[in-house]
Amino acid sequence: MAVFHFRLEQVLAYRRQLEEEAMQALAEATMRRDATLARIERLGTERDEQRERLSKAQDLAPAELWLARSYDEALREDLARQQELLAAQEEEVHARRIALVEKAQERELLDKLKEKQAKRHAEQERQKEQREFDETATLRYKPAAV
Repeated sequence: MAVFHFRLEQVLAYRRQLEEEAMQALAEATMRRDATLARIERLGTERDEQRERLSKAQDLAPAELWLARSYDEALREDLARQQELLAAQEEEVHARRIALVEKAQERELLDKLKEKQAKRHAEQERQKEQREFDETATLRYKPAAV
């Protein structure tokens, strides 16, 4: 029986590599987004705590009050910047996910082609073998003497 050889095996390997690279890029983008989410949560908590301290502090000196309000404003600005960054990172994660789906579909297309060709090859080999058996049986057949 002849061994099946897929002529596009190198292309399939390349598409698998591209899919793995897309998977890695998605994982990295997701990790960056998750880190930004954690920073936003941490900044939000810190800002809530700062506002709580401000509301309870009634006998602060003007300089201390200015410092506390400046810190609150800085936290608000940091939070806004992180939220803008998060929006950009969400878009990147979405784009990476779409790219991964496209790469997976391209690879699956070649996988299906390979599977089809392998089945066709196996069927052709089976038919060839059956023809050889039939030919051998025909050559060896000796009718009974009458």
